[in-house]
Amino acid sequence: MWVKNILLTFSIILMSFLMLKGEGTKQIMPTAGSFGELQLMPSFSSFALYDCPVDDRLCIHIKTVGEKICFGFGERRDNNGNVISDVQYRLRRPDGTIVMGPASLPTSGAGWISTYNQAVIGPNNLAGNTGGYSPLTHTATMTGDYYIEFNFNSGWGGPDRCRFKYFDITVGNAANQEVDGRVWSKAWQFTSGNQSNDFLGKLYVYADDGIVTKIDFNGIQPYVFTVYCNINGITNTGVFENDRKSRSGTGWNVNAQYKIFLNDPDITVYPTGSFGAITAPITTDSHCDGNLDIFVSVNKTGKVNIFLDINPLPGAQPEDVSLTSNVSVGTNTITWNGINGLGQPVASGTQISLTVTYINGLTNLPMRDPDTQLYGFIIDLIRPSGPRPAIFWDDLEVGGSVELIGCTSTSGCHSFPYSVGNNNYINTWWYASSTTGDPVTVNYRRSYAGTSNIAICEGDSVLINGSWVSTSGTYVNALTNMQGCDSIITTVLTLKPRPIFDLGPDTTVCNGQSVQLSGPVGTNFTYLWTKDGSNIGITQNITVTQTGTYSLTVTAPNGCSYSDYVNYTSFPIPGPLLIKHN
Repeated sequence: MWVKNILLTFSIILMSFLMLKGEGTKQIMPTAGSFGELQLMPSFSSFALYDCPVDDRLCIHIKTVGEKICFGFGERRDNNGNVISDVQYRLRRPDGTIVMGPASLPTSGAGWISTYNQAVIGPNNLAGNTGGYSPLTHTATMTGDYYIEFNFNSGWGGPDRCRFKYFDITVGNAANQEVDGRVWSKAWQFTSGNQSNDFLGKLYVYADDGIVTKIDFNGIQPYVFTVYCNINGITNTGVFENDRKSRSGTGWNVNAQYKIFLNDPDITVYPTGSFGAITAPITTDSHCDGNLDIFVSVNKTGKVNIFLDINPLPGAQPEDVSLTSNVSVGTNTITWNGINGLGQPVASGTQISLTVTYINGLTNLPMRDPDTQLYGFIIDLIRPSGPRPAIFWDDLEVGGSVELIGCTSTSGCHSFPYSVGNNNYINTWWYASSTTGDPVTVNYRRSYAGTSNIAICEGDSVLINGSWVSTSGTYVNALTNMQGCDSIITTVLTLKPRPIFDLGPDTTVCNGQSVQLSGPVGTNFTYLWTKDGSNIGITQNITVTQTGTYSLTVTAPNGCSYSDYVNYTSFPIPGPLLIKHN
C-alpha cells in the first residue's frame, strides 16, 4: 500500500509540475536535456534589440492596469561560448516610456534564473510557483503591449551573439495568479546551440482571422533561426503561387505579420475566430477565349484555394495548377487564364477536375537558414476545433521537393536536408479549412487561332482547306470545333524559285566528235548527270562522245530541283567509196 501511495504522490507532483506553463524556456526547451535558447544576433535580425522596429519587438500584453510583469534570465554566452556580463535591458510601456532600466541584467538575486526547474516553474511571487525564481517585477500602469529590449557589446571585436540559457516572462493578475498567453513576438529568434541538436520547441500562431494553430518544430536542427508567420509567404507580390515558394539565399525582406505566442493566446484578449464556408455548389463557365470563370459563394471574407487537376495521374503533377484568391461574402467570380503549370495553353476538349477549398487561418512559416529538418513539422489546430491542418511546401527552386495536395502525417510533414535548408529561406504553409466543395469536372474549351507558314517550289501544289493550291498568298479557314468554339487557321504560302535551264536541242554528230553539255551557273548548286538512267557525273559540265539520252538534275540551296535532258547521236563516218572507170 505504501508503495502505491508513494507512486500516487509522485504522480500528483509530476502532473502539477507539468501543468505549470510559464512563458519562456519551457516552451522552447521541453526537457532539461533538450536544446533551445533565446538568441540575440544583430547581424541576423533586430529581434528584441534597443530601438528595434515594431515587428521585431518582444512584447508582453497587459489587459488590466495593475497586472504584474515578472521576468528573469539565466546565464548569457556569446558565439564563442564565453559568458557575457554586459547585457543591458529596459522595459517600455506601449507609449514607449521606459519604466525599468536601462540596467544590467542581474547575475544573482531578483531576475536571475539559475536552474532549468526554476525557469519551468516560473516566478515565485505568483500563486503555486513554489521553487521558482525570484523575478524582476513591474506593475503595469496602462494597458496594451509592453516590450522588453536588450543591448550588449556587439560589433567588430565583440560578440555577435547573445544566448540566454534560460528565460521567463510571465504576467500575473491582481490576485497573483499566472496569466498565460500574453508573451508574443512577430520575429522570434532562437538557437539550438549546434547544427546537430534537435530543437523540440512549440509555438502558437494567432492568424489575423482569429484562428490559432500550434507549431511543433519536431526536432529541426538549426543553428540560429528566426520564426515569422504571415499570409503571403517569403515574398509579397500578391501572387501567392509564387510568394509561397522557398527561395535561395537569406536576403529576402519577409513580412512579419502574425503574432506568435509561447502559449495558447489568452482567449479573453485574443478571441477565437469563426470559420468561413462555401455555401453553394461550385459552377464554371468556359469561354472560347481560353478563360475559365469559376463561381464560388462564401459566407465570410477570406481566401479560397482552387486546385485544377489537369494531368489525370495521381497526385500533383507539373501541369496541374493551384490558385489562391481573395473572396467576399456572396458569389465571387475567379478567372483562370487556361495556362497550365508548365506555362502552356491547355488544349480545347481537355477534361479537368476542379476542387475549391475555403481557407481559414492561412499561415506561412518562412524560416531563414533552418539548416536541416529530418522529421518534418507537426501542425495542430488549437481553436476553433477542427481537423488537423494539411501542410504544403514548394522547395523546387532550392533543390527540394514539392507538396501541393497537402500532407497530414501525424509524425511530421516537410523534411529537408542541409543542402536545401542551409543559407536559404524555406517556407511551409497550412490552413484550417472548414469546407471543400465537391470536385467539379470541366470540359475545357477554347478557340484556336493559328498561323502556319508553308513554302513550296514553283510548279508544285499543296492541299489547303481541301483544295490544291500552287499560287503564293494568305489563305484563311474558319472552323467550329467539337466544343462549339471557332478555330481560325491561317496559312501563308510562299513559292521558292527553281534553277530553270535548257540543255539545248538534240544533237547528231559523226563518230568521234565530242560535245560539251553545260549546266547553269549558281551558288551552291548541286549537279547530277545521268546517261540512259545511270549516274555519270556531279560536275557542272560534261563532255559526251557516245550515243544516249543525257539528263541533268540541278538542285538549288533552297531544296528546289529542275531537270532537263538531251539526246546525243553519234553516226559512224562512211568508208571510202570504190571508184569505177568505164
